[in-house]
Amino acid sequence: MTEKFIVPFSGELLSLEQVPDVHFSQKQLGEGFAIKLTGEQVISPFDGVVIAAFPTGHAFIIRRKDGLEVLIHLGLNSANKPEAFQMKVEKYQKVKQGDVLVQVDKTLLAIRSDEDLISPIVFSNPNIKVQLHKQNQNVVLGDEQAITFAIN
Repeated sequence: MTEKFIVPFSGELLSLEQVPDVHFSQKQLGEGFAIKLTGEQVISPFDGVVIAAFPTGHAFIIRRKDGLEVLIHLGLNSANKPEAFQMKVEKYQKVKQGDVLVQVDKTLLAIRSDEDLISPIVFSNPNIKVQLHKQNQNVVLGDEQAITFAIN
């Protein structure tokens, strides 16, 4: 069954292969996609529980009731830039689709280059197939038409 994935923040939709970090581009952490961040608000793409919220605010893992897990990793080289993130949730907090996870100050995040704004979104579940319907296009927070996925 194919499901829609709600875009958690605005930006340019990219394939994982376009991410300049081998951990993501070679799918070592799982299947997914990336968004080159242009917005400043990040929302939960579905109802679930925050099972990991890195203290720096740069990464979250959310688990849906059926076990689907997604890692939202904001920016590359972002773990050492906690001042760029204002967390709105904490570990083990229940979230609803659309709840704000974090506010991002892009000017503090993209110090070296705008490549720093590339933000991978990865599913930890095996046997998942992701389809990007708006690859290399700008997508907006809450877009329901840009990304679909299916678990085989």
